[in-house]
Amino acid sequence: MERGELLQLEILKHVEQTPQLNNRMAARKLGVSVKLAHATLRKMVARGLLHVKKEHSRRWDYFVTPAGIAEKTRLTYEFLDFSFQFYHEARKRSAQLCRELSERGLKQVAFLGAGEMAEIAYLGVVEWKLQLVAVYDQDKHGSNFMSVSVLPLAAISSSTAEAIIVCQYNKKHPMTGQFLPEGVSPNPKFHWVFA
Repeated sequence: MERGELLQLEILKHVEQTPQLNNRMAARKLGVSVKLAHATLRKMVARGLLHVKKEHSRRWDYFVTPAGIAEKTRLTYEFLDFSFQFYHEARKRSAQLCRELSERGLKQVAFLGAGEMAEIAYLGVVEWKLQLVAVYDQDKHGSNFMSVSVLPLAAISSSTAEAIIVCQYNKKHPMTGQFLPEGVSPNPKFHWVFA
């Protein structure tokens, strides 16, 4: 899915719940600039996906049109289809990576990232009888992942793991390889699911 389509899907879902939406709210909800949120809303109104009712200068209410409902259905289907393909490909590639590590005689692995990709990769770790010894994630450090404490990214330089599986990915292009989060330097122990 294109980024613009994801933004439109999020707006349609929001407007379905409540008609109150302005450029700043949309920007905050979508994690984009106010200018991009405004352009997206204008485009959706022009395409007939949303109807806008101006209550006063600071309050505009948006309503989903029949065309908007049809578009939301199409975008939801595309999103689910992409998600299924992504999961299937990530599962296949992570199991293959774990197999390669196991066949090279490596047993202790760590994860860089504790999100959905790590949950998928963990299936390969179990399948190929590897041992998850550490998990590094800046946003989730202090929590647990599969009974392993999540450590901050700074601790990765002292990792005793034989291999570190990178379980974070570029949200805009999720199946591209060699992605590293900001502040993490390349390391010869790193192995990517999407190489």
